[in-house]
Amino acid sequence: MRIQAVVLAVLLMACGDSGGEPDENAFLALFEVSYGNCAGVCYARLDVASDGAAQVSYAERKGRLETKRPFLLWQSELDGLLEDVALSRTEAWESQYGCPECVDQGQYFLKLAGTDGVRQATVDPNVIPEHLAPLIGRLDEVLVRGLR
Repeated sequence: MRIQAVVLAVLLMACGDSGGEPDENAFLALFEVSYGNCAGVCYARLDVASDGAAQVSYAERKGRLETKRPFLLWQSELDGLLEDVALSRTEAWESQYGCPECVDQGQYFLKLAGTDGVRQATVDPNVIPEHLAPLIGRLDEVLVRGLR
């Protein structure tokens, strides 16, 4: 149900003031990181939109009470994300890459919604596919900045 609301929001945002023509670059991304065998903050999430609005959330574990902090992307981050999202859309996504959480190395979860639909993948941090590597790397950098 939540993803349907996300897709609807992206599609409404994409139609904007462009005379009904959808903005192909519009996106909403959800990026989750779990740090595997750790103590303290072991789960963090970044929600980011193509308009530069972002929110970071973190907790001891997924499903626990989260602390949330909204912020805006820097223009350089937004420009880079637009490029990375375009690259990530050049290939079909598998639902899983590697063996996330198999040996306590943690995992990334990435969901991308746009005018072309919704894609999602769970990724082993040691097995990041080439077409997702720039996007995951930049989202991780933005996440870390948002946590500071």
